[in-house]
Amino acid sequence: MIDPIVYWNDALLEANARDHTGVEVKKPFPTRGPTGSSRAFAMVHLAMRDAVVAVRGTKPTYTGVGYSGPSTDAARDAAVAAAAQCTLSSLWPEHEDYFTAHAAGHVMPGGAGMDDGHRVGVEVATALLAGRGGDGAGDQPHYASSSAYGRHRVDPVDHTQPFLGPQWGNVAHFVLQPPHGHIPLDPPPGYALSDYLADAHYKADHDEVRDLGALHSSTRTPDHTVMGHYWAYDGVNNLGTPPRLYNQILRTIATNRGTDVEDMAELFALANVAMADAGIEAWYWKYYYNLWRPVIGIREASPNDGPSGVAGVNSTPDCDPFWLPLGAPNSNQTTKPDFTPPFPAYPSGHATFGAAVFQTIRMFYGGSPITVADVLASNPPAETANAFDFVSDELNGATTSSSGHLRPRHLRRFTDLATPIKENALSRVYLGVHWRFDGLPRNATDNIGGVPLGLK
Repeated sequence: MIDPIVYWNDALLEANARDHTGVEVKKPFPTRGPTGSSRAFAMVHLAMRDAVVAVRGTKPTYTGVGYSGPSTDAARDAAVAAAAQCTLSSLWPEHEDYFTAHAAGHVMPGGAGMDDGHRVGVEVATALLAGRGGDGAGDQPHYASSSAYGRHRVDPVDHTQPFLGPQWGNVAHFVLQPPHGHIPLDPPPGYALSDYLADAHYKADHDEVRDLGALHSSTRTPDHTVMGHYWAYDGVNNLGTPPRLYNQILRTIATNRGTDVEDMAELFALANVAMADAGIEAWYWKYYYNLWRPVIGIREASPNDGPSGVAGVNSTPDCDPFWLPLGAPNSNQTTKPDFTPPFPAYPSGHATFGAAVFQTIRMFYGGSPITVADVLASNPPAETANAFDFVSDELNGATTSSSGHLRPRHLRRFTDLATPIKENALSRVYLGVHWRFDGLPRNATDNIGGVPLGLK
């Protein structure tokens, strides 16, 4: 019989994919993009987690909801189904018929307690939705892009895009309570200088992405290009966002390990809450530092380029006013080009989300915390129990590129959890949409980028 957590995670993954396919439906709270998605994933899995622990009576519930019925598998699965269906239908009312049909297809274990379980599942969902109702996710953003040197501006390749999530750093955390509101993150290299390129770290990362991430790069290898696409999930048709990708991998590892229902509920809740809070942290710092992406930074490296340009120096060797990135892949869509995501560069959301979820997996199964040094290592120690093979939906043999070409199927193997953190972060450099320091520092002791932030 299928695990109820995995069964309803299927519906969640489908909702996220559908949400990014076709016309956006306006709702009180966003569920699209990496920010809205991470919040929604956390809410659905917290509801299922509370449904399980309420029926089993083993731990306190996040919502404070209690239960007095029989602690049977039937009651547990009925509670999970009701909690998931109610939460999903509230977040994605446009897909309520799909969730109803999904519930009808759930084969429940026999036994007493189904009515009691159903009631507590609805109660958990109701309490959770009410508790997140005023968390700031529905606030209307106020943001004006700056014309100053070094600051984020609209992607010149897809200049119709909005600015995503300028208010997201103020959304209420699920569990984090940092002493000063946010986990400290040092500024990107060169931030205090009037000329970023005067900083050796920034200059090295500038040169790297200018070469490796260029549309027609002569130094990017086929494996670099594979990595760039494999980890993408940039909110596109039929694929959705990074939290969907990381949940697919989480399912693979947890299933490989034979994780039982109670632990599956706890693990998925922990991982998705970690990602949701990591997203709040990443977006706070994104709009605090407001750093330009490579497509602007490389084009405007010369002081005479861009809206803040001044006459007197006509060019510099580091500047290419016509530079184009390989771009985040606009998969399964031929009416728009590959692009740079519509929010500031530093820190990388991908790197922050990925580090948070792989750290959670390692620690949940009793491993020591992953460090930045582990991620930077050339050959991290193998973790037999956490090894996994995975086919990304970006490279599944069915997804097409923005030019309409079918992409190949690519099965990738990982023997530890530090390597996917590193690949996930560096993949954004190979696409030309991030500086390396957005994800990874070059020094293990530097508090720079999304990987240190996500691991914390």
